[in-house]
Amino acid sequence: MSSIIVYESREVKAKGLNKFDKINKDKFQDYFLEGDYERLSQLDNIKLGHHKEKLSLLYPGSGADIFFPLVYLQKLFPQVKKAKLTFIDSDDNMGIIKTMLDDVGISFKGNNHKIKFYWQNKLIKLEFFPASIESYFKRKKKFEVYFEKAFRLMRDQIPKYEETILSLLNEEGVLISDTGFLKKELKYIDVPKDLSSYGEMVLGIKKENKK
Repeated sequence: MSSIIVYESREVKAKGLNKFDKINKDKFQDYFLEGDYERLSQLDNIKLGHHKEKLSLLYPGSGADIFFPLVYLQKLFPQVKKAKLTFIDSDDNMGIIKTMLDDVGISFKGNNHKIKFYWQNKLIKLEFFPASIESYFKRKKKFEVYFEKAFRLMRDQIPKYEETILSLLNEEGVLISDTGFLKKELKYIDVPKDLSSYGEMVLGIKKENKK
């Protein structure tokens, strides 16, 4: 674990898909601030009752944070075999993400802003949009999982942000956020609050519309 993380980008070649890549655990954990990785073990006892083998995940304000959502996928959705991740950030961090994957021993296929790779036997399709979340809203594309981390400052400036997110989250979809989304039409799951730097961790399932 690190007390500070320096993100650097270098030219990385796509080496193709390899389901049996071995992750360098030391380098992997160096991408987490001290204590953060250990806290993620608290997710091991949470059961969501999610049975689908495919899902789509939206991560606004993602920066270069590829490993946190992957660990959440591993721990909360063990049955998932394929996942499509949509990362959105105003800065183009795709080069850094490719460097990080290569650093820990994960090979990938693809180029530009679309790549595929295996993570814990899950086939991951990652698409990175260097844009604002408002531009994504215009697409009105739905998703099964919403993932948010350290995005509160930006989203507080967007009117009706939470309402828009919940309208795009599929019924029985899962919301994972380190802040907000209280008193919504969600089935809330008990989750350790210290998983959020704000002390406000929220894990909820969108209730089925019975109309």
